[in-house]
Amino acid sequence: MANKYEIINNQSEEERMKLLLKKNNSGKLVEFAKHLLFEKRITVSTKCALSLLSLLEEQNLVKQVALDLTAALNTYVSSAQPNDLKTISLHFLESTIKSNVISCGKSFEVLGQLLNSLEACRETFTSEEGEFTGAEYRSHLINKICNIRWLPNNILHLGQMFQDVTTSDNEITFVIDKISSSLHLVKLDVVPQIVHLLLISATKGQHKKVVAALSNYFNQLEEKDISNEEDMTRDQESERSQAEGTSLVHMSYAVKHDLELGKAISHHIKNTKNLRPFTLGLGLSLTQHDRFSEQILTCLKGGVSRALRGSKLWATSKFIHGVVEENKDVKKLLEVVLKKTNEGWDYAHVTEGLIKLGFILLDCPGPESEVGLFILEECYKLHVHCRGSVMRDLLHRVVTSSPLTTGTCHSRLLVRISRRSIQLLLSQSNTLQDNLTNVPMIPLKNARCVLRALVPVMRYDTTLRDSAILIFRKSLFSKNPDSRRIAVFGLTEMMKKFKVGENYSQSSQLSCSQVQVHLMVTDDINEAVCTEISLLLKRGLEQQGSVRSDIYKRLSSILSNNSKLYPMILQLLEERLGLVTEPDPGILPPVKLGSCIAVLPDQSVLREPVMDLLGAAFTCCNLIRSREPDDVMKLDELLESVITRSTKSDLEDWDLDKGAEFSNSGVGSRNSVTALTLTAVLEVLLENELLKGKGTTESGEKFKKLFKLMYSVQEVLNEKQSGGRGKKSKANVAHFSLRAVDTLLEYLIANEMTEHEEFVGNLRTITNLLTWNLSLLGEHLKKISTEDVEENEECKDRVYTLGSITKSLLLHLTRDKSLYRDQTASLLDKSLRVIHSSHVDQLEEYCETVTGSSEISALRDKVVPLFHKAIIAEDYSEAQHLLSAMDVLYSMSDTQEELEELLLKMLDNPSLTSGLAKEVVTILLSSLRRSSDKLDVHLALATDITAVLGDIETEDEDSMIDEVKYKVVTENSAPKLIPVIMSSVDSILTDIEWGIQQGSYSDDQSDLLCQYLTQVASVLSVTLTCKTPHNITDVISKTTNKFYKTFTLLIKRESTHNSGILKSLEKLAKLVGTSTNQKLYSFLIYLEQPFADDIGAAQNAATLRKQAISVPGLVFSVEQCERNLIILSKKTKTDLMEHFKRSPARDFKVNLKVLEEKLSKADDDDEDSEQPKKKRKKGKSKAADE
Repeated sequence: MANKYEIINNQSEEERMKLLLKKNNSGKLVEFAKHLLFEKRITVSTKCALSLLSLLEEQNLVKQVALDLTAALNTYVSSAQPNDLKTISLHFLESTIKSNVISCGKSFEVLGQLLNSLEACRETFTSEEGEFTGAEYRSHLINKICNIRWLPNNILHLGQMFQDVTTSDNEITFVIDKISSSLHLVKLDVVPQIVHLLLISATKGQHKKVVAALSNYFNQLEEKDISNEEDMTRDQESERSQAEGTSLVHMSYAVKHDLELGKAISHHIKNTKNLRPFTLGLGLSLTQHDRFSEQILTCLKGGVSRALRGSKLWATSKFIHGVVEENKDVKKLLEVVLKKTNEGWDYAHVTEGLIKLGFILLDCPGPESEVGLFILEECYKLHVHCRGSVMRDLLHRVVTSSPLTTGTCHSRLLVRISRRSIQLLLSQSNTLQDNLTNVPMIPLKNARCVLRALVPVMRYDTTLRDSAILIFRKSLFSKNPDSRRIAVFGLTEMMKKFKVGENYSQSSQLSCSQVQVHLMVTDDINEAVCTEISLLLKRGLEQQGSVRSDIYKRLSSILSNNSKLYPMILQLLEERLGLVTEPDPGILPPVKLGSCIAVLPDQSVLREPVMDLLGAAFTCCNLIRSREPDDVMKLDELLESVITRSTKSDLEDWDLDKGAEFSNSGVGSRNSVTALTLTAVLEVLLENELLKGKGTTESGEKFKKLFKLMYSVQEVLNEKQSGGRGKKSKANVAHFSLRAVDTLLEYLIANEMTEHEEFVGNLRTITNLLTWNLSLLGEHLKKISTEDVEENEECKDRVYTLGSITKSLLLHLTRDKSLYRDQTASLLDKSLRVIHSSHVDQLEEYCETVTGSSEISALRDKVVPLFHKAIIAEDYSEAQHLLSAMDVLYSMSDTQEELEELLLKMLDNPSLTSGLAKEVVTILLSSLRRSSDKLDVHLALATDITAVLGDIETEDEDSMIDEVKYKVVTENSAPKLIPVIMSSVDSILTDIEWGIQQGSYSDDQSDLLCQYLTQVASVLSVTLTCKTPHNITDVISKTTNKFYKTFTLLIKRESTHNSGILKSLEKLAKLVGTSTNQKLYSFLIYLEQPFADDIGAAQNAATLRKQAISVPGLVFSVEQCERNLIILSKKTKTDLMEHFKRSPARDFKVNLKVLEEKLSKADDDDEDSEQPKKKRKKGKSKAADE
C-alpha cells in the first residue's frame, strides 16, 4: 500500500509543504514535516530539514506552526548524523547568513541547537579545511559566522541565538567583539535590546569588555551627531536620547544582579581620561546603588577636576598641545547631559545622581564649585520633582555649615533661585518655614544669604511673612549679638521689598491692629508691615552699637527701594541726631562724642555709631531732596550746622591733644575710641562736603579745615600708638566711599575744572591730600579684591567708578613731574587686577569708561607708552608696576607676541634693577610657556647666570666668562633670577607630567615628551653647576627632584607599552647619565661646603633644615629613576644605563679626618678598659669556684 504521504505528480517535498501552507492546512503541514524528518531515508530527511529551514523564513508563517516546526527541527538536529549537521550548517552559512535576504530570525533557534549538537558529537568531520572533531568544527563554524558581515536585521537574532549556546571564553570574546562592532549598523530602537544581550554575555567574565564597548559606541554616536548637528531633526535627537536612556536603565538594573558589572563600570569611569555624556550618565545611574555610590561620585568629581585642570593647562601651556587632546568644556558636557535628562534619560537613574554630584562639587573650593552651582541651578529649573530635595539640601548646608566651609556659590545659588524662580519657591513653603526658624542661630554671613533669598518670597506667602516677623521680633532681644544683627537685616530687607503705595505718609500710617496682615498682599498690608517693622527698628536702636550701625547703614538702601517711606526715615534720623548733637549753634564741638562712648571696667566701646548715623543722614537727605526738597530743610540745616561748627573746632574742643593718654585701659582707652570715632565722623563730613558742595570757595575752605583737623587727629593717634615714631595712619575705608575717592582724585588730577575752579584750587593746595586719597584707594582695592561679587546693580556702578579712577591715574602718570608716580602705577596695576579677577565680564564697559572705546587694545596703547617713558627716565620702580599692569592687559587679550618682543629687548638692558629684572623674566617665561614649547631662553639665562656667579666645578675665577647673551643678568640680579627660572621649569614639568598621565600612547607623543625632558635636563645641567647662594639652593633641589620623578613616570610609561626604545629616549638617557647626574653629584658636594654667604646665622640654620629635607628626597628620586631604567633596559635589551656612573655623593659623604679621630679615640678607650675587665672576669671566676 502506498504511503499516504508519498509524493505524487512529481512534486518535491518543499513544493508539497508550500502547497499545504498556502491552503492554511497547518495541521497536515506539521504532520507531513515530522514524517519526512524522521523517515529512515537520510537524504529525504536532510532535504526536508533544509526545506523547513527555508520555510521558517516565510514572513506570513503562523506563529504556532513556526513553533511546532522549530521544535521538530530541534529534535531532528539533536539526533542527526554528523554529515547532516555539516550540510545544515553550510546551508545556514550560505543561504541565511551570507545571503542578502533579510531573515525573520525564526530559523536561528535551530542554529543554536545545531551548535550545541556539534559540541556533543564525538565523530570526525571532514571538510575542505581539514578534519575536525565535533567541538572543533563548532568553533570553526562560530569563527566563520563571526567573520561574515551580518545584515542589520540579523544582528539581534544572531545575538539572541548565541545566548543559548555554550561557548568558551575565547568564543564569547569573539562573539562580543562581533556584536559590538556591528552596533552602528542597527537602528536605534533595536540598540537597547542588543545592549541587554551584551549585558547577559558579560556574566561569562567579559564585564570590562562589554562596558568599554558600549561606552565607545555611544560616545562615538554622540560625536557623530555633533558633527551632523545641523542636519539632525528634533525627532532624531529624541530617538537617540531614548535609546541611550533605555540602555542606561538596562545597565543599572543589571548591576543589581551582577556586582562584577558594577565594579567594571566603576573601573572604566575611574580610568576614563576625558568624560563623555554617556560615560557620565552611566556613572550617575550607578550612584543609585549604595554599594557603588560613594566610589562613583568620587571618580566623577575627580573627572570634573581633571577636565577643569586640563582646560586651564591647555590655555596656559604650549607643551601639552602635542601630547594631550583639548578637553571639552565641562559646562557644555553637562548641558548635553541635562538636556538628555529632560528628553529620554530616566530621572531616577540619572538626575538624582546628577544632583548628588552637584552638591559635592558645590562644597569644593575653586572652579569645581561653579560647576556644581551650574548643575543644581539647571536641575532646579528643568525638573519639578527635584526642586524640593535641592532646596532642602541647599538650605541645610547653608544653615548648618560654618561661614568658612560654606562658599559663595551656596549663597549665589540660593539668591539666583529666589530671583528667577519665586513661583517655584512658593511650592516649597513648608521647607522654607522650617529653615527660617533656625536662621537666628546660624552664622551672620549664612543668615544674610538665606534672608536675601527668602524675603522676596514673603511678599507672596503670608504665612512665611508672619512667621518671619515673629521670629525677628524675638531675635531682636536675644542674648546673642549676632542674632540681633540677623533680625535687623531681615527686617530691613522686608522694608525694601514691601513697597508702599503713593498715598503713604507719616500721618496716615496704619498699625497692625487696624489691618489684618495675614490677608492677601495689598498696599495697606505693606504699609502695616512697614509700620510694624519701623516700631521694631526703633526698639532695636536701644541695642549695642553694632546693631545700631546695621540699622543706620541700611536706611539709605531702604529709601532707594521704597522711596515712599521717607517720612518715617526722616523722623527717625531727626530723633537720633537730636540725641547726639548740640542744639545750640554756638556750642563746640557739635557732636556729643562723650555720650556716644560707654566706659566699661576693662575697655571703652562705641555705643552710638555716630559716624554711621551722620552718613545715613547725609545720604538719605540727598535722596529725599531730589523728590521733596521742602521736607528736608530742617535736617539740612542741622547737618550744615554740624559741618560749620566742626570746621571751627580744634583738638582741645574734642578733648584730644598731644598730651592726652592713649593706653589700652581707662582714660587712654576712651581717648583712643574718641579719636577713632572723630576720624570717622570727619571722613563722613569730608565726603558730604565733597559730593554735595556747590564748588564754591566757601566749600573749599570748609573741606580744607575738616581735612586738616582729621589729619591732625590721625597724626596724634598714630604717634601715640606707635611709640612716637610717627607712623602714618591707615584710612578707614568704611566711611569715605570709593565714589568719593574717585571724585576727589578727579578734582586733584584733572587738567581743566573751569566749573569749580576756586574749589579745586583750594583742594590742590592742601598738603598730603593726594597721598591720603591714594592710600585710601589702595585700601579700597584691597577690600574689593577679597569681597564676594554680588549680582546686583552696585557691580555696574563699581565698574564705572573703577574705570573713572583708572582714567585719572593714567592722566596723572602722563604728566612729567607729577608726584607719587610709584604709588599711582601700583594702584593702576591693582585696579586692573580687580577687573580681571572679579569683573572680567564687564571689561568692555570698563574700557569704554577709561578710553572711550570698548576694545582693550585702546587701554593697552595708553599703558605701554608710559612703561617706555619710565624706562627712559630710569624710574624702574614705576616701570615694574606698569609692566605688571601690561601683563594683566595682555593676558585678557588674544595676542602675546608684542609683549614677548618688548620683554626680549628688555633683557639687553644692563641697568635694570634686580626687582624689575625679576619681573621682566617672570612675565617673559610665563608668556613663552603659553606660546612656545622651547626652552632656549631658559637655557640662555641659566648659562649667563652661571657665567656671572661662577662654576662650582671650576676653581679658577679668572676663567669665568665675561660675555653674556642677556645683559640683564648681573651679580645683583642673578641670585633673584634663579628661583624665577626654576619656578618656570617646575611649571613646565607639571605640564609634561600631565601629558604623560593623560595623553594616549603613541610613538610621536613619546618622542615629544622625550624632547621636552631633554630641554629641561639641559637647563638643569647648567643650573646645577652654578655657584648658587646657599639660601636658594633648596629651589634647585626641589626642581631637580621633580625632574627625576617626571623622568621616572616616562620610563614607567614606556615599560608598560614596551614598543621598543625610541632614539629620543636613548638621547635623553645619555644626557641625564653623562651630564645631569654628574652635575648633580657635584652640586651635592657643593651643598656640604661651609656657607660663604653673608646671610646670618638664623638663615643659615633655616637653609640647613631645608637641605636636610630636600636632599634625601632628591637622592631617592635619582635611585628610583635608575632602578626603572634598569627594568626598561632588561625588557628592551638595550643598555640605557651605559652612561650612568654611581657616586658616593648621594646622601652623605664620609669625612675621613673625623672618622680617624673617632677610631683612635675608640682604641684608647678599649686599652683603658681592658684591665678592669680582666679583674672583673677573675672575680667572677673566683666567685664561681666558691
